[in-house]
Amino acid sequence: MAMLAMERLMGESAGAEVRAPEAEPNDYSDHLSKLVGYFEEAEDTGREARLRSERCRDYYNNNQLSAQEIAILKKRGQPPIYVNYIQRKVDTICGIERRSRTDPKAFPRNPDDEDTSNAATDALRYVADQNKFNAVRSEVYNDILVEGYGGADVVVEEMPNGDQMIKVKRVPWDRLVIDPHSRQLDFSDANYKGIVIWMDAEEARRKWPNYADSINDTLSSTSASETFDDRPKYGTWCDNRRTRVRVVQMHYREGDDWFLCTYTKCGYLEPPEKSPYLDKFGRPTSSLKIRSAYVNRENERYGHVEGLIPLQDEINKRRSKSLHLLSQRQTFGKKLALADTAKAKVELAKPDGHVELQDGAKFGEDFGVIPTGDMANGQIELMQQALAEMNATGANAAMQGKDERSQSGVALQTRIQAGAVELEPLADGLREWTQEVFEAMWMRVRQFWTAEKWIRVTDDDRNVRFVGLNKQVTLGDKLAQLAPQEQQAMVQQLGLSGPYDPRLREVVDVENDVSGLDVDIVIEEGPDLASLQSEQFEILAGLAKNGVPIPPKALIQASAIKPDTKRSILEEMEKGPQIPPDMQKQLEELQQRAQQLEQENQQLKGDRELEARKLDIEEMKVLGTQQPPAQPQGQEPMTPKDLADVELKHAQAEKARADAEKVRIETITQANQLGEQGISTETDEATGAPKPSALDTIAAAMAAQAQALAELAQAQMRPRTATLSNGKTITVQ
Repeated sequence: MAMLAMERLMGESAGAEVRAPEAEPNDYSDHLSKLVGYFEEAEDTGREARLRSERCRDYYNNNQLSAQEIAILKKRGQPPIYVNYIQRKVDTICGIERRSRTDPKAFPRNPDDEDTSNAATDALRYVADQNKFNAVRSEVYNDILVEGYGGADVVVEEMPNGDQMIKVKRVPWDRLVIDPHSRQLDFSDANYKGIVIWMDAEEARRKWPNYADSINDTLSSTSASETFDDRPKYGTWCDNRRTRVRVVQMHYREGDDWFLCTYTKCGYLEPPEKSPYLDKFGRPTSSLKIRSAYVNRENERYGHVEGLIPLQDEINKRRSKSLHLLSQRQTFGKKLALADTAKAKVELAKPDGHVELQDGAKFGEDFGVIPTGDMANGQIELMQQALAEMNATGANAAMQGKDERSQSGVALQTRIQAGAVELEPLADGLREWTQEVFEAMWMRVRQFWTAEKWIRVTDDDRNVRFVGLNKQVTLGDKLAQLAPQEQQAMVQQLGLSGPYDPRLREVVDVENDVSGLDVDIVIEEGPDLASLQSEQFEILAGLAKNGVPIPPKALIQASAIKPDTKRSILEEMEKGPQIPPDMQKQLEELQQRAQQLEQENQQLKGDRELEARKLDIEEMKVLGTQQPPAQPQGQEPMTPKDLADVELKHAQAEKARADAEKVRIETITQANQLGEQGISTETDEATGAPKPSALDTIAAAMAAQAQALAELAQAQMRPRTATLSNGKTITVQ
């Protein structure tokens, strides 16, 4: 099979052809007026919606009081006090997004593409890391929440060294040109969308030297919109030497294809052409990915902040009103009761103020103070209701960690889930936008990374891997992967002359070929609500502490450890406890001692049989037997010296028995010690009791072996008694 595959690969390599795309006419000079009209339509139609979006950003940035309101407060002598609840809400939602970041995963559509799909996953994560996509996504999400929409441009830029680098560039909301007739949240029904770019006129002339006239003519025109104006805005004292020009990069649809053009009001800077970026069907597509939070029936986009502004305004105004009522007094009186009414008002506002009445004037009749405490209390009560409504909207106090009333885990989790459900449409929209961006990344990888490319993957905390995309495999590489016998057969079949045969350097295969790979990209994420998980872990840990047999694996699964670290811990637990080198050495010494003890007992057994045989011979000699039993070859009759040797053997056997008993005790002691250190981490499913570990099993086996050897030695040392025919009894110890 390997040889057939090799022949097929070499045949495909030899017959492959690359066809250049057919050239198409590129004359779209009549598009300029239409493109200028697109921009002006977006500028004029969406003016009111953009003004509301700007107001939302002002409220987020602590600019919540108008100049007229500040002037009134200053006239009253009140400070412009406000508490920015909107910023807290938005930052809490953005914080949840930051804690719920996950990496993309590419799944193969064909069973044979599993290995290549892993390389696709590595490529996506590499591109995301190179662009710091997590930070880009957070910034876009902030735009979606505040102004109502945001996006990023997924493009390819050629580096000075020739590399094709995939870039994901965030486009601020006030630089996005959107089709006012689009109704979908993802702008999939838009006929055009673009980017407004401001740059110095000199820079524009250097970048597009052939279109200097278009730039100069545009400088004389004026901008009709403040939203698309330059930042920062120039006032009267502007620097006329630094003239800047507005450039529009427009993505627009013509039929089924998307076109790309860069222009000013008075001419092209980059003439229209089909988009260089392709979708999964090979059609030109837009590289600009935009998402909005909400859209009303007038197709106007708005974000989460839009619904919080009325509550914020009510809180600010009622706070100022109640402060005014508490610090001022309403009075009544006759004209002659006071010499200076304005001065009396000032004195009444002071904690130690003093008011003098004219002669004959009576307090309560000619002059008096109207109580307004009920009005102040009413304003404070209404402000408290507005605060309660603000806290219950969107990111609630529990999600912000500022609700002191809900301390139990269940109550806290209930409030967190209530806020999370309300925010889930926004989170779901962000997930869809993220998936669109990753799919665009993958399309750029397939289209532009056609040469061999190595990427570094750091998804493991402990290891750094290098993955080769479009890795060219030569015939020599293929042969090196075969078994020696298959190598020889292939060399003979192909007629290779030796290790320097030029055919060995021919490319016969491409590993991790991403050019034609179709994958499904999945983004799994959600709000990081760790309170319930922590509470469950505490419950399980408390049960285990009280003696309930909770498996250790269940505790690890319920913990809030990072998924990669958790998986590594569970894999180590599957392997079982590892014996340290010093313990392993002790176990080997115990095993060697046990084997030596067994050999000694075997020798004692042989000596015991020899002694018994000699006793039989002595008995026959005493009885005068003429034909003694057959003796082993080379064995002489027993003499007094032999009897002395028997006694010596008896003493040695006694010593061996004592040594066996000592070894048995030492073995059991050391095995118990090792067993205590090798604590089992698994439990029996039926009884719930801990299973014996590997050390427990070894120690028990060695203890049983030592016990058996000791009992064998003791049995062999039992005295043997023989009674002769003359009545004499001989006992061998």
